[in-house]
Amino acid sequence: MRGLLLFAFLLGADAPAAPAAWYQSLDSIREAASTLKTLQASFTQTRTLRILRKPLVSRGILAYRRPDDLRWEYQSPLATLLVVRKGNAQRWLRRGHEWVTDHSAKLEAMKLVLGEIGLWLDGNFNASKTFRPELRPPGKGRPAHVRLVPLDPSLGKIIAAIAISFGEKPGTVGAIDIFEHGEGVTHIAFDDLRANQDLPDERFEPPR
Repeated sequence: MRGLLLFAFLLGADAPAAPAAWYQSLDSIREAASTLKTLQASFTQTRTLRILRKPLVSRGILAYRRPDDLRWEYQSPLATLLVVRKGNAQRWLRRGHEWVTDHSAKLEAMKLVLGEIGLWLDGNFNASKTFRPELRPPGKGRPAHVRLVPLDPSLGKIIAAIAISFGEKPGTVGAIDIFEHGEGVTHIAFDDLRANQDLPDERFEPPR
């Protein structure tokens, strides 16, 4: 009898079904992300190019507040600050002890990128007019992720695809991989993630 009971236990005859992952569908991802009103994290960005012997490594911090306030700050090796407040994007460069407003043409391209990042943090992948989302299950040493494919062929000549991997906490992003067409890969890994903490308006205002 003991042997039969042990056999039944090992087979998991009475074991409850495992709970469904929060990232089982694009709708469940958005639902999980909706519970996060604010996000803060540090990040390490590693860009690998064929023409470089060593990858380019940058570090910084991220702050996000629903519905559309975003702070993306590179702290090293060069100090750069990008802020989106109520849909208005601005960028500053650190020059010595002062912050200088960036008026270059790059800002327009960055507005597109920042807008997409806001959608990713919001879990709202279907709202993008730039990329087609494809939900991929875990496999071959890679966690579950959303693969984004450019809709515009001209953009596809620059960015082959983007992969958004999920964090441990429901609704969060663990890493972003940007695959450049025939050039290289930019990997952004997030650490020390804090959710639903108060973020004052000062975090989304021009530097002082």
